Amino acid sequence: MYRGADGKVDTIDFRETAPAKMEPDTFEEPGPHDTFTGHLTVGVPGILRGAEEALERYGTISMRRAMGPAQRLAEEGIEVLPSLSAAMTTNAERLKLYPPAARIYLKNSTTPYAPGDTLRNPRLARDFEIMREHGIKAFYQGRIANRIIEDMREAGDVPGDRGIMQRRDLVRYEAPRRRPVRGTYNGHRIIGMPPPTSGGIATIQMLNLLEGFDISGAGQSSADHLHYVAESEKLAFADRAEYVADPDFEDVPTEELISKDYADERRPEIEQDQAKAYEPGDFGGGGMADNVVNPNGHTTHISVIDRKGNSVALTCTIEQEFGSAVVAKGTGFLLNNEMTDFGDPGTANEPEPFKRPRSSMSPTIVVRRGEPVLITGGAGGVRIIMGVLNAIVGVVDFDLNIGQALDAERVEAAGGVTGPPFPLELEDGRVDEDVEVELGARGHTITPNNESEYLIRPRMNATGVDLDTGKNLGVSDPRTDDGARAQK
Repeated sequence: MYRGADGKVDTIDFRETAPAKMEPDTFEEPGPHDTFTGHLTVGVPGILRGAEEALERYGTISMRRAMGPAQRLAEEGIEVLPSLSAAMTTNAERLKLYPPAARIYLKNSTTPYAPGDTLRNPRLARDFEIMREHGIKAFYQGRIANRIIEDMREAGDVPGDRGIMQRRDLVRYEAPRRRPVRGTYNGHRIIGMPPPTSGGIATIQMLNLLEGFDISGAGQSSADHLHYVAESEKLAFADRAEYVADPDFEDVPTEELISKDYADERRPEIEQDQAKAYEPGDFGGGGMADNVVNPNGHTTHISVIDRKGNSVALTCTIEQEFGSAVVAKGTGFLLNNEMTDFGDPGTANEPEPFKRPRSSMSPTIVVRRGEPVLITGGAGGVRIIMGVLNAIVGVVDFDLNIGQALDAERVEAAGGVTGPPFPLELEDGRVDEDVEVELGARGHTITPNNESEYLIRPRMNATGVDLDTGKNLGVSDPRTDDGARAQK
């Protein structure tokens, strides 16, 4: 999502698409896809096409120049941070299924790198060099494409695995521009990403619901604050499961879902003293609900604001940590497992050829008095949406700066959409015990977070203008490695 200093907003959708051979029942047979692994889970990658589109429209440098630093990092190596080392440990057995991936991400193809080690990837550097010389057409129809498709054809060493992506799937990929979704919340303008992601709709819908409650008066970290946020999420996620999917394939009632009138209609269902389940709204055309809420994600979010006031919120992902765990032979990059974001046959989000699966990515820009006071997004699967919502509530309702808003405790209730016992993920070590008792009395079942004060996900990043000082601020989430940086 791009917002110029002049207020112009544009969004580019480089979500992966399903191969031509994808069908609603493709995942019905058993295989490694049951554990989010293997060639069948791979969607047509979109980030290169999206980056090219963004540079052509709003960039100041060429793609060749933009790839240069990445190529140098691959050649010279990067320091393995604690989060990457932990991810290697968690996914070691998946990576060992596919030797090209194990050779890159495990020492001697067997052992995770330790924090502080240097990870080099000369094959990735070579991929960048090929694309810098020949353009991204090398990826979508040239030398790199050949290697991807050859690997798809040869898939089968792992029982139940198979590849269905073909050359024409890569050749036909496009990254369309889409109209952002827009809303308002207590004097702020909210700009979000439209379908096929559910993030923009769900965030605005929840904010519309919360606007009718006195969240500020209830006080930060109070039982009312956390309860109303949780109930708003469950209501919005009921609609998400029923209606939100690829708008090129399904009639998504976007404007209805994000309208103030709809929020006014549904808000009375939320009771102050009782956790509940909620049915989706009736807009016609719905089908079976699809409650795909995978909390795991290997997602990267970047929030940027420059000295001129232009801002960018960009989220890209390969789904799970290490994606499908597949690296095509002769290449140096992981292939995604985004096709696992599809739902069951018969749902709006069912798999279909060339369709984009619903996601939870939520690049968001919040504007006040014409300035982007919060540019944010995150990583963490379905939890991204609540990370964004909590940040907005912190900035708007509790007058927190963006660092305080990202540090504040998070609440997540997506698991309680369908009914009791209404599990509530809460950074409970950071909330008063009497608040937890009160939430339990209202019917919430708190999932304890005993390992640390923070949940692992979502991991957020944010920038924004401080209206009091006029300075641009940048912060990274204390839940992960340091990541905020400024350059004069």
